Amino acid sequence: MTNWDDLRFLVALSKTGTMTAAAKILGTNTATVSRRIDRLSETLGMPAFIKTGDGWRPSEAVSPLIQLAQNFDGELQATLNSRPVNNTAEPVTISLGSVPIITALVLFPGLKRHHRMLDGIRLDFSDRMFREGLGENDLVIQFIRPAQGRIIARKVGSLTFRFYRYREGGCLENWAGLSGAHDEQALMRFGHEAFGRAPRLRVDHVMALHRLMQETRLPGPLPDILAAQDPELVPLQPDTPTQTEECWLFYHESRRNDPGIRRTLEWVTTCFEALDQAAQTIPAGQ
Repeated sequence: MTNWDDLRFLVALSKTGTMTAAAKILGTNTATVSRRIDRLSETLGMPAFIKTGDGWRPSEAVSPLIQLAQNFDGELQATLNSRPVNNTAEPVTISLGSVPIITALVLFPGLKRHHRMLDGIRLDFSDRMFREGLGENDLVIQFIRPAQGRIIARKVGSLTFRFYRYREGGCLENWAGLSGAHDEQALMRFGHEAFGRAPRLRVDHVMALHRLMQETRLPGPLPDILAAQDPELVPLQPDTPTQTEECWLFYHESRRNDPGIRRTLEWVTTCFEALDQAAQTIPAGQ
């Protein structure tokens, strides 16, 4: 490989899995990404990437190059971030991917309550649904502990869920739930068993589910912290134990010493600690 700039295309496509997304973060177009990857494949004498049902995956031929490039990129970013992180005139940008319910109920409130912790940091939020790895994000928060790899993972908190219904005027013959991709989750299985049928209505994420329940008065699974904000909601079966989902944050190991990453991690941890304190004030049975 004589063009080191090609490494940027390798890393971008390995992170995103799609030519379109890779082009976006590279500031170019899909045709250019495809052409550069094809040129790399010709140089290597074998495909640089393999097309799968989940997107483009790097072949064994380029995996060592990608690993080297990611380490270099992470260390370079950490070095650059060490200079302006305390200068509010030149904020460090951190891309944070998270499950929408965590973003809305945990992180957004923390922007007001703990904003001083983010001095010198500019956060770019993005929704994460069923994606693996970091993608184009610097940090990711999800419910499932990430697979082992060249990442640093840390449990930052948890959310508790249960089935809720409306006190008055609610329907108990049908229910609302999440999309079929969530059917293996404990509360979705509970709903199938309790009602003997699939949800009458489905949506992709919990915030939309709460809104759907408000409009239709159908019962459904919600996090306790969200249900506590709606005084009309009560547990469908109060004696049923709550379902706890652990929240994991992870980032590439090359960013271990990145002050921007560290400061954002401290802020996220504080947001979850505030959530735990708020949960202690929720009345029993709510």
